[in-house]
Amino acid sequence: MWSMIIKTRVKSNELKMLDCLAPRMEFTEKEKQRHYGLRKGFEGEIKFDIWMESLEIEHLTLNDLLLEVGGTTFQIDSLVIVQDNILVFEVKYYEGDYYYEGERLKKINGSEIKDPLLQLKRSISLLRQLFESLGFKLVIVSSVVFINPEFTLYQSPKDAPIIFPSQLNRYMNSLNKKHSKMTTLHRKMAEKLLQLHQTDSPYKRVPKYDYDHLVKGFMCGECHQPLDRTEKKEFVCSHCGTHEKIDAAVMRNIEEIKLLFPEKKLTTALVYDWCNGVLPIKAIRRVLNKNFSPVEDRHTRHYT
Repeated sequence: MWSMIIKTRVKSNELKMLDCLAPRMEFTEKEKQRHYGLRKGFEGEIKFDIWMESLEIEHLTLNDLLLEVGGTTFQIDSLVIVQDNILVFEVKYYEGDYYYEGERLKKINGSEIKDPLLQLKRSISLLRQLFESLGFKLVIVSSVVFINPEFTLYQSPKDAPIIFPSQLNRYMNSLNKKHSKMTTLHRKMAEKLLQLHQTDSPYKRVPKYDYDHLVKGFMCGECHQPLDRTEKKEFVCSHCGTHEKIDAAVMRNIEEIKLLFPEKKLTTALVYDWCNGVLPIKAIRRVLNKNFSPVEDRHTRHYT
């Protein structure tokens, strides 16, 4: 059986950066909403991926594709290649009660939100153009998937390509009854799409920040509260109880520095300062020597 994930799902750089910045600076209300929306969206996509593990027929999956055609960029949450079709899923983790009023999607309190059906329609139009330019012939079948069981939609458009939470099992059963055989041609199609994927998203919106004004110290990787307790060779979060090896926590903070300040040279002093002097400088140096290559210059040693 030939089934695999060609492109796995990972946190976007924007979400990673917001996760790093949230406990270290004050977000505006708009920035908080953006961060919350991205976190919930990623949570929903992970739940979707778990659901997709039930797909038994041969297939190839590419998640979080960022593609471009004719100078226009578009995103695909999940693209699944089966024998005769390309299945495209727009995944939403909305919670609560929603309704359609005309062609507008609204929360039950009346506030309007982006219509995922329109998002999907735009993406599919661009994807068809891309496929035509590449000579791909498979039929595209698209759906908006509402993955949260706590979601209800009233007055949904008739015949809209929507999969509701109550329909997930039936939909998966219908897929598993289809015949699907992957070939080298399918694999080449997947590899071409992976090749065309763009890593730098034009949709990224991160608040302005600078090193000197960010709160320093170890933050919990789970609840993002300050880590202030050590037991043996572990940090223990007083807020959520998470345990993390000290070396792992240092490495996580180093990755934060590299993500937020790629222009800075990675030095022992920089990491020590970022961690607010919580650990001895020799402990920081040991982790750097273990995981990176030292480079000597005229002024100081840094790591790559």
